[in-house]
Amino acid sequence: MKQLFRLENRRGLIAVILLFILINLLAAVSLRTARLDLTEQKLHTLTEGTRNILHNLDKPLTLQFYWSKQVGNDLPGLKIYADRVLDLLNEYALHADGKLILETVDPEPFSDAEDDAVKYGLQGVPVDGRSGQTLYFGLVGKSDDGTSKTIPFFQPERESFLEYDVSELVTTLATPQKIVLGLLSALDMDGRNGANPFAPSEPWMIVDQLQQRFDLRPLDRESVSIPDEVTVLMVVYPEGLDDSTLYAIDQFVLRGGRLLLFADPLSETLRGQAPQGAPEENPTLVRLLKTWGVELHPDAIAGDPQLAQRVQVSGGLRPQVMEYLPWMALQQEQFNPDEVVTSQLGQINLACAGVLTPLDDAKTDFVPLISTSEAAGIISRPLLSYGANPAQLLADHHPGGKPLTLAARLSGPTESAFDAAPALPEGVEGQRDAHLVKAQDDIQVVIVSDADLLEDRFWVQVNNFFGQRLAVPTAANADFAINVIEQLGGNSDLISVRSRGSAARPFELVSEIRRRAEQQYRVKEQELTRNLQQTEAKLNELQRQRQDAASATLTPEQEKEVQKFVDEKVKTRKKLREVQYGLRHEIDDLNAMLKLFNIAFMPMFISLVAFVAWLIRRSRGRSFSL
Repeated sequence: MKQLFRLENRRGLIAVILLFILINLLAAVSLRTARLDLTEQKLHTLTEGTRNILHNLDKPLTLQFYWSKQVGNDLPGLKIYADRVLDLLNEYALHADGKLILETVDPEPFSDAEDDAVKYGLQGVPVDGRSGQTLYFGLVGKSDDGTSKTIPFFQPERESFLEYDVSELVTTLATPQKIVLGLLSALDMDGRNGANPFAPSEPWMIVDQLQQRFDLRPLDRESVSIPDEVTVLMVVYPEGLDDSTLYAIDQFVLRGGRLLLFADPLSETLRGQAPQGAPEENPTLVRLLKTWGVELHPDAIAGDPQLAQRVQVSGGLRPQVMEYLPWMALQQEQFNPDEVVTSQLGQINLACAGVLTPLDDAKTDFVPLISTSEAAGIISRPLLSYGANPAQLLADHHPGGKPLTLAARLSGPTESAFDAAPALPEGVEGQRDAHLVKAQDDIQVVIVSDADLLEDRFWVQVNNFFGQRLAVPTAANADFAINVIEQLGGNSDLISVRSRGSAARPFELVSEIRRRAEQQYRVKEQELTRNLQQTEAKLNELQRQRQDAASATLTPEQEKEVQKFVDEKVKTRKKLREVQYGLRHEIDDLNAMLKLFNIAFMPMFISLVAFVAWLIRRSRGRSFSL
């Protein structure tokens, strides 16, 4: 009986081995492109936009991946990232239906491959100054018509933008004709200082991004017409434009031009130039927006305690970090999931954004793209024009109970905001096109209630990398702008590629604990500060009532008040320490629980599963032996 059992076991083992080999052979043929991506945000799966780009290729492309193997293998961190890049490129080749050829090139020193790397503009990074070794880690894309495009160096800091960078390269090679983008701004975005043209600064990084992606045509802020070749017009801070330029925008939209408008009731960019941060309300702009069926409240700034960014505030008893209501960091919950330009965005930072409201009698459709949470409220602009106390803004905040719209899409019929063309500015010659009374077709306009989101400090870190400006985005502000331009210009394939989200996941429970403790701390600290002010006022009053007011000696009444304040100060500081201790204690308990779960629970769970499996196998063995 036992001999028969062993024979059956051998046959079963041979059958399992043959079945395993057969499954692998079938999988190698039929499951060649099958993948299982278990990451939360599907970071290893090509987005729908990338797959569309690859499926719609109408000509063959070649991607040459340059990687200095001998040098790079000695850098473990970079080697892991290089493997990640190569895996992604292989995914591109698999989904391109044979229209994309991937080549891996090792540019060894003094080889023809290294000469090609230099010719195509790849960035060689010296690794060891003594040996002269140089690392190449980039990509060259080529089309059959001789066009080429390069990623000079795969920066690990841009890993979350890896798929977009590669897809942009492929798209540029496949469709070399770019969207003609007109840029009209009342701000000095190009780096030319209006006050001192002989002391230029660096242009805003968003300008560099737009130049790389589109056929950018900067327009003069006194423009009286928009060139016909402009497909999409991007207007930044229209509050500073005159009637003649606003009329040109009006007529451009009525002719069927697409418009992306960054309005702003309070410009952080201009704070250094004017204390109020913005000129007076522009009535022509207000009339133009109302004609399109929307209102931007000139004195209303959105503030949201749930989205507020934390800033360092000096003064008081100690420098502290607290939420500043007008500066908001918006997450996916604040984006319209049904709109392709916002459905997959990462974080967007806004500063002193206004509030957009559709008019009741509007003929256009108003579709919110970005909104606040229901905890948001209105902050009066005069409270912010000359600086603001973050703690006071928090104390005075009143939630409105409904989201406030910060960006919206307008579409539908409309009319001109002008009865006739205004007179040409003095010294300007020429003739405008015939005045349009109403739109030739439904207008397509996207309005954003903040222009500061385009300024570098709110979305990007700019580093110097061997003489080149390297942009490391910290937020998706530029992504949003480029998404909208691409969609308005008729190219939306890259939209879902651009915003894969961030690999960093905030610990929301810890953030909530910290926010609650900070709120308690601020309340008690403000109480202590008020007591200090009251004590100082009382001391000054007692000093004025003295006959010898010039004396520096304290009276018994003054000494009593001082001692009373000191006792109160010690008591309040003790309460503040208790709040801080409670915060640390609560977070430490949470960390201890997580460590216990990771260190003890999971191994115990695996051991339990193994023990149960052993019991099952043992019971089956006994039954066979019987």
